[in-house]
Amino acid sequence: MGNASGPSQARTARPLRIALSCLLILVPVALALAVPLYQRTSPALIGIPFFYWFQMAMAVLAALGTSTVFRLLFTGDDDGEGRA
Repeated sequence: MGNASGPSQARTARPLRIALSCLLILVPVALALAVPLYQRTSPALIGIPFFYWFQMAMAVLAALGTSTVFRLLFTGDDDGEGRA
């Protein structure tokens, strides 16, 4: 009961975390959907045309963003069985 960083402080930080989470997921998805931006073959990376390595880079960024979002939103939460 005497916890200074209780639920009220968590509620104020939550909207900022949610906004950051949206950006972390939407940016690589939006870039991957904007095909005219990367519909070309140069610059090649280790012989791989830009079109292909850019798509793979967006997939990796989306995975890293999803992992970061999970940590931002769920780290320290109670899992329903009394464990944090």
